[in-house]
Amino acid sequence: MRSESEIKDIMEKVLSKCSADESQVEYSFQNNHATRFAENAITQNQGGREEELHLTVAFGSRHCSCTTNRVDEEALDDLVERSEKGAKAAPEDPEYVPLPTAQDYPDVPQRYYDDVAAAGPHQVAEGVKHTVEVARSKDYAASGLFETKWGISAVCNSKGLYGFDKYSEVDYSTTMHGPDGSGSAWANSESMADVSPSKEAQKALETAEAAQGPEEIEPGDYTVIFEPQAVFDLLEFMAWLDMDARDADEGTTVFADKVGEQIFSEKVNLSLEINDPDLPAPPFGDDGVAARRTQWVEDGVLRRLHHDRYWAQQKGTDPDPLIFPMFMTGGSSSVDEMVKDCDKGLLVKRLWYIRYVDKKQLLLTGLTRDGLFLIENGEIAGPVQNLRFNESPLVFLSNVVALGEARRVGPSAKIPAVMSENFTFSSKTKSV
Repeated sequence: MRSESEIKDIMEKVLSKCSADESQVEYSFQNNHATRFAENAITQNQGGREEELHLTVAFGSRHCSCTTNRVDEEALDDLVERSEKGAKAAPEDPEYVPLPTAQDYPDVPQRYYDDVAAAGPHQVAEGVKHTVEVARSKDYAASGLFETKWGISAVCNSKGLYGFDKYSEVDYSTTMHGPDGSGSAWANSESMADVSPSKEAQKALETAEAAQGPEEIEPGDYTVIFEPQAVFDLLEFMAWLDMDARDADEGTTVFADKVGEQIFSEKVNLSLEINDPDLPAPPFGDDGVAARRTQWVEDGVLRRLHHDRYWAQQKGTDPDPLIFPMFMTGGSSSVDEMVKDCDKGLLVKRLWYIRYVDKKQLLLTGLTRDGLFLIENGEIAGPVQNLRFNESPLVFLSNVVALGEARRVGPSAKIPAVMSENFTFSSKTKSV
């Protein structure tokens, strides 16, 4: 791995070779190892080191970007030549925004740990072995993914901007498959020390055992208790594809003319945080723009939508370099307490195969998976067969009854469990 000074020297050398009006070079390096397993056996190993330079140059509003995975002198000369030749041949871009100037980057919590860089394939294989042992103890079949990666992102431009970020990540997930039901669990962190495959495998097994022999249930409107992963499955779709300011201003999403209005329960707060040590954000985002705390929803009121640099310029506001990680403020209720407060409802572990039914209205469809449980008279009555839902995240977040403690869900969110009323399930499914 190159040192920060070596990387900066390479980027500055590229910029020194450019004759364009402005230029920006981005450096990325990643070392990863990923092991997939299914039916209690490793099925795939992949990994390696990747190093890349991405150069963007502009003559006026004519611009072009090119990439190389070599950093020798000849490769750098070729990168500059290709980029500038392409920019000169490109048409004028009426939406081109000049590159940002030097930024003041926030101090973010630690994002890199040596134990990830030191981890070898044998440690990953050992984690898979423990998972398989848990599955075999009940004659179940385990599948999943165990991945370690670490890397560097850096950016430098002709206007004096320079940013550097070093990160690591461990991602583990497994699904335990029984005869007619499944359970899943996952863990994600910047450090190997925070991820225990044996512990997560046991959680998945316990859910899978509880999910066996599901009864058929009629679709309809139910009070639901979504565990954090299920909540994020729904909110990720909304945030990634629908919370764009330009789309809303042009009237193509459900958020058109909604900024400043209360559209969710007053219990709902969504933000981007940069100083949470449990889920540290990168110091910069698109084009090296400094990360900043952003309140998307406050007490149910839509405060802001995501602005890219062009739309921010058009609207006279600051750009939003990041939309993730997403934070949803939690409450004081545990899942057990929510269950006790529910006369009849469903406990939902996960969602999948989420798709649009009506994009402009943000009406979604998808399936439950890895454990769906009927609640009656404040107790778990037993597992039920999976259902298809037709519902909007707006309805789900408008009908919130209670919130659990927020916890990390993968590398992109910290989300609580949510109890919500009148969630629509449209049909039955035989999926397991």
